[in-house]
Amino acid sequence: MHTKELSALLIRPAGEEDYGKIHDFLLESSHLYPDIASWWHKRVRPTLEQGSRIALVVDSGPSFEGLLIAKPGESAKLCALRLRESVRNQGIGRVLITEGLNRLLVHKPSRFHVTISEGAEEGCIAFFESIGFRQIAVQPNRYTTGVDEFVYACSKQEIAEAVNNELAQGLERTLFGAMPIQIPSEQTLLMSLRPEFATLMLQGRKSIEFRRRFSKKYEGATILFYITSPIKKFMFTATIKKVDHRRKEHLWDIYEEQGAIPRSVFDQYFSGTSYGYAIQLSNVTRIPNQLVLEHAQELDPELRAPQSFQRLEPRSPLVRALNLPIKV
Repeated sequence: MHTKELSALLIRPAGEEDYGKIHDFLLESSHLYPDIASWWHKRVRPTLEQGSRIALVVDSGPSFEGLLIAKPGESAKLCALRLRESVRNQGIGRVLITEGLNRLLVHKPSRFHVTISEGAEEGCIAFFESIGFRQIAVQPNRYTTGVDEFVYACSKQEIAEAVNNELAQGLERTLFGAMPIQIPSEQTLLMSLRPEFATLMLQGRKSIEFRRRFSKKYEGATILFYITSPIKKFMFTATIKKVDHRRKEHLWDIYEEQGAIPRSVFDQYFSGTSYGYAIQLSNVTRIPNQLVLEHAQELDPELRAPQSFQRLEPRSPLVRALNLPIKV
């Protein structure tokens, strides 16, 4: 099947005139959700008309290529998410979810949750885990006998961080909605690292950094490492050679030696999630003019050490102060 051109797609809120197309689009998932037509007519459409749910469509003009339905509230819910095969693996789903999460954040929820069918694409679960969702329950035979439904949850803080960092790219907002755009292949990231792991990297004994959340789109990027307390310095850079995303037990089997951390630390870090990332690093290079965080914040008062990582803008005062060869 041919993929759709990004420039031909618009992610926008659904209107009443779209309800017929949405109904037909949902029916294509009836093999996973046999009562989906009843759910649409009795529960979704009335709440859309009342304004207590939101719906976004991926509009190509002649047809809808994707759909997101969500419910605002104290515990915000992503109720439905579907993409046609023709728009997968292009970042469309990421842009669609980002727009949905941004609209839910306006209502100030304390947490988010989503349910995912056991019969859904494995990559769907991996994606949600990559932005902070963790499985909290299983509902056996929820919609179809023999097929379980997995319940995932995430805090507001984790969603806000993901929306502002790894989900922030690849879209352009217009008066009519969000347009997916091509993400630059070369970027620079700021990542926090504990002192003991920094020492191992600088000694050449650690070439893999494990992360719960990351993305393969950062392959080729430069990482600026901030070393946490008690050092609190920006000390060295490295190049992301490869990003491997798979089940956590497989990550350990493959990268135990290069990761250079005890199994107990690995298990504790990945507790509550099934998937993870192994970031393969090369070209580890000390920064000649290292900065302590306090001095860096004098140059950029808005600068905060990230809990995980964030993207650095080319004109960042930190980049200029460290004289980094920023990639754009």
